[in-house]
Amino acid sequence: MINVYIIVEGQSEEKFVKEILSPYFAHKKIFLHPERVITGRDKLGKACKGGGDSYKLYKNHLQKRIKQFHKQKNYYFTTMIDLYALPKDFPKLKDAKRYYNKKYEYISFLEKAFSDDIGFSNFLPYIQLHEYETLLFCDINCIVDEFFDLEDDKLYEKITTDIKSYDNIELINDSKETAPSKRLNKYTNGEY
Repeated sequence: MINVYIIVEGQSEEKFVKEILSPYFAHKKIFLHPERVITGRDKLGKACKGGGDSYKLYKNHLQKRIKQFHKQKNYYFTTMIDLYALPKDFPKLKDAKRYYNKKYEYISFLEKAFSDDIGFSNFLPYIQLHEYETLLFCDINCIVDEFFDLEDDKLYEKITTDIKSYDNIELINDSKETAPSKRLNKYTNGEY
């Protein structure tokens, strides 16, 4: 039996791990434990989770989990965070921007820097090239089936027009205001 703690960026990634990946891996006796990073506390002291804008939040969270399970050889740790809007204090981010133009080399360099900084052999970092929600835009019907009333023709047309305006759907991840997660919030009036 293997346990894998996955430090995820937000609710979408957490849901993906729980609902899609976990059942598949459970059959192989690999149990996934997604966790969003605690980013603060609300007025009542309840933890606010997801979308960490500081590398220190991810590092602290990982180190706590590693410390808790480091003596058990069947525990592994990874991440599912987006390259887009990576925290500015991420290890060697400035070097990556200076020396790597190709995205996959850029990500490999950052993952190695992350691994080196954490310094634990059972930690295998993963940085996604594009915001997770980009995948939802690959098929308009998946978005509509998951989030919307199929009878709302105006909304369907709006989403379709938005998606078809891109030759390459990965380019939909273009700014803080129009990133896929922001588009989903706009379509759902902030309910996503």
